[in-house]
Amino acid sequence: MVAGSSSPPLLNFSDGTVSFLLTYPTLSQVVDAVHKNGSSIFLQLWALGRTAHPDVLQEDGHPFVAPSPIPLNSTSASSTPPPVPRALTVEEIGEYVRLFATAARNAVLRAGFDGVEIHAANGYLPDQFLQTNTNQRTDSYGGSVENRARFVLEITEAVVNAVGANKVGIRLSPWSTFQGECG
Repeated sequence: MVAGSSSPPLLNFSDGTVSFLLTYPTLSQVVDAVHKNGSSIFLQLWALGRTAHPDVLQEDGHPFVAPSPIPLNSTSASSTPPPVPRALTVEEIGEYVRLFATAARNAVLRAGFDGVEIHAANGYLPDQFLQTNTNQRTDSYGGSVENRARFVLEITEAVVNAVGANKVGIRLSPWSTFQGECG
């Protein structure tokens, strides 16, 4: 909850990788202004995974997680090795799927957004599951392309079930090398 506010925040991901400063009433005002001017507005849903800053997560007691314990390669000249995330459990993966659906429902049904876009690109958590260099899992979420796509497909299905297919988009970047992805 935002300090000084009695309204819950729009997004509340349990791993703390989604940051926000706006409450439902504030977001609804923004959405209303966009609609009043004859336009549509979608909210992008995403989670950072291995791209998060572990020290920021730790401040709020959230774990530093990713599909596999593979760090983001450091781009600085630092001699400090990059932090290594913990691999998500299958149960935690299911929780992420539920949280994406909840966030979508809150965005569309509570704040009035016209829809949501699932950010499964640019090296963020859903994209990390898709990529062979960040997903070294040996369970049903790793290995074959079908297994690596499972998390993104489960998120998509849950979000579509929450708000309807006509209110859902998805962002992919299959050839991106941003944040250490395969490209």
